[in-house]
Amino acid sequence: MKKQNYKTFILLLIFFLIKVTGFSQNEDEQLKKFEQVISYIDNNYVDSVDKKQIVKNAIVASLKELDPHSVYYDKDKIEELNRGLVGSFVGVGISYDIINDTVLILSVIKDGPSDIAQVMQGDRIIKVDNELIAGKGLIDDDKLRDLLTGQKGSGVLLSIKRNGIEKLIDFKVIRNKVSVNSIDASYKINDDIAYIKLKRFSSTSMDEFKKVIEKLGLNGSKKLILDLRGNRGGYLYVSVRLLENFLNKRSLVLSTKGLHSSKKEYRTYLNGKLKNTDLVILINESSASASEIVSGAIQDWDRGVIVGRLSYGKGLVQKPFYLNDGSMMRLTIAKYYTPSGRNIQKPYDKGQDKYNHEIADRVSNGELMHKDSIKHNDSLKFYTLNNKRLIYGGGGIMPDIFVELDTLKYPQFYKDFLGTGKINEFIHLFVDKNRSFFKDNFGNFESFNKKWNVDRKNVEELILYLNNDEENLLDLTDELFSNDFVKEHLKALVAYDVFGENEYFKIINEKDETFNKAIEILNNKKKYYEILHNDVVGEYIE
Repeated sequence: MKKQNYKTFILLLIFFLIKVTGFSQNEDEQLKKFEQVISYIDNNYVDSVDKKQIVKNAIVASLKELDPHSVYYDKDKIEELNRGLVGSFVGVGISYDIINDTVLILSVIKDGPSDIAQVMQGDRIIKVDNELIAGKGLIDDDKLRDLLTGQKGSGVLLSIKRNGIEKLIDFKVIRNKVSVNSIDASYKINDDIAYIKLKRFSSTSMDEFKKVIEKLGLNGSKKLILDLRGNRGGYLYVSVRLLENFLNKRSLVLSTKGLHSSKKEYRTYLNGKLKNTDLVILINESSASASEIVSGAIQDWDRGVIVGRLSYGKGLVQKPFYLNDGSMMRLTIAKYYTPSGRNIQKPYDKGQDKYNHEIADRVSNGELMHKDSIKHNDSLKFYTLNNKRLIYGGGGIMPDIFVELDTLKYPQFYKDFLGTGKINEFIHLFVDKNRSFFKDNFGNFESFNKKWNVDRKNVEELILYLNNDEENLLDLTDELFSNDFVKEHLKALVAYDVFGENEYFKIINEKDETFNKAIEILNNKKKYYEILHNDVVGEYIE
């Protein structure tokens, strides 16, 4: 970039940031000051400088001063960032893991490019377009993704090692659009209660939701558990459309307002097909943004019961602004308010580091384990719209029924290894070694779930695998095998690899306290009614 063009770009950037952040005094003076700095660097600095990096650092630093959710993304990160939101990407249609210097294919998307080419689960990718990627030729995950993705209609040659076949097999895979589902799981718990887990609010979420509702046969007489735990948000308009399923026509679900954005109200335009469905929404400390819009509106209208733990606390709206080199920044343009008038954004005036460690602080303060440890701001009192229950703004959505975090469910060393991915690696290899056993003995998930359980030998094999990285773990076999949660989790991981994500949640939910609390509430019409008519949210006495 030429020096003059570089200066002009910097000045335009700073001018833009001054404008959007609301500063108006002495703009010319501030611009001249920054121009001086750039000139001094260009003409006097002792070494050459990376001007692109300086520009990036200037943007990142400027946005960091605003709020924790105004952020910058390089051009090459935008496609990956948007992949989950747009609901698709162009690729070969596989999921994989890199284990022991080899790419193991964990699943092949039905009717996707690799499925059409007859690539199979359990295959190992040795070469991509004749480039060795296994063993010493192993590349990192980012480079592998670059090799597998590309233009729609373009071809990629995968050289595969398949169990039982000595030579490599070449498959020409034609890249195509691959769907990325936003619904992790959906199934009937019993004749009356259905379960849907939504992991993000993407552009395809409502089409997926409609199909799931039809598949489950939901209607006004049924009951639904909507699981938003771990859902970090997504498109605002999708959260509004989801709420349209549960509320009356013209119901206010959200309003937004910012210094440069006039107040805007979002209302439903249809009478929801599920407006008479008994509803429980599950949330936790990782439920953010659009998840809080949905749970906040449902709570404000006394439309359903919220179960779980205090949500993340993000009440800000971002808009993407694309820069001239293809990079992008998401800038906070407004605050959003639930129908009762609550803004649930948690404080960020003590700096971004403090903000980013807020969840960890909740753990240390006992807020995830004890409801009484959560302190409400009395100046932020609000009331639900129909039943006039007391609710609070600031710092997230407080559930109607609090379910504490069980930190003792898994042994600490088991949780530590989960964080490294080693337990998942073991399961992938275990399933790969026993794939024919599962295929020959269990024709469907129901048979598997009823007949197969983790035994002591399985646990011993896991300990041996972990023992490659840590010493003196063999004595922990008894502790793992005696822990029902560990055995259920390992079984669920096996089900994931053999049958899919939906079946993983069918198993993992069986012993989940929040899930079971939701079933208990939906099975007791009187209790469901009493919660929604209690005077104080989060204070229901069981």
